[in-house]
This record gives sequence, C-alpha cells and structure tokens, in this order.
Amino acid sequence: MSAPIPTPRAAGAASEHLTDVTLDDVLASLEKSKTDCFTTYDECASLATLAAELRDGLHALGTELKQRHNVIGRMTGAAMHRLGESMDLLVRKAEEMRTESLHAAEAIELAHDDMHDAYRPVQQATADAGLVMPSARIHNED
Repeated sequence: MSAPIPTPRAAGAASEHLTDVTLDDVLASLEKSKTDCFTTYDECASLATLAAELRDGLHALGTELKQRHNVIGRMTGAAMHRLGESMDLLVRKAEEMRTESLHAAEAIELAHDDMHDAYRPVQQATADAGLVMPSARIHNED
C-alpha cells in the first residue's frame, strides 16, 4: 500500500463535498475484508474435515453398538442415521461456504484494485497541483 498523500483542509468547500472517509481508509477496510474472507475459507475447510470425521465416528459408533453391545433398537438406529445425515449436510454447507468465501475474496481484491487505480492518480494529481480537492467529474463533462 502506498503512503497516504497529505491533503490540506478543504476550507471554503460546501459541506456536501466533505467527508471523513478517506481513500486509504476504504482501501484498508477492503484489505481487511479480503483477509477475513481467506480466514473464513480456512475455517470452512477445517469445519468440513471435522464434520466428516464426526460423521465417520458416528457410523463407527453405530456399528459398534450394534455388533458389540447389542444395541440394535429402531430408535437408536434412526437417531444415529439422522446425526450422520446432519454431519453430511454440515460438510456440504461448509464446502459451499468455503467456495463462496474464496469468490468474495477475489471480488474484494478486484474492487480494491479498481478503486486504487481509479482514485489514487486523481488524489496524487490533486496534491501535485496544490489543490484542496479535485473537481467533480460532472463539472468537467460536456
């Protein structure tokens, strides 16, 4: 990230043109959001793995209860089956979330780069010209 460009106070500018939001703040926020998406991506992978392990453990426990402990009741079997299905669903949803968080990170990175490329040159040109703020593009259109 580039160093912030110091800009003088916008004395005399109308209040509707002033804001507390800076380009550097927005870019930093986008960068943090991208990092959060990658963290979510990793957490979803871990969640899917743990849910699959739990599902497999439930199947093994059901088999052991049936074969070694003579617990073969209809309700016990149904409960173990439902728990296994729940873990299958959790695995699928965690994988979906993982994919979506990667897509979100990519979209945020694109937005960050687009915003940087669109506004940083204007900000630099404004500072180089010694202006308080750039003219709105609408003022320069035919």
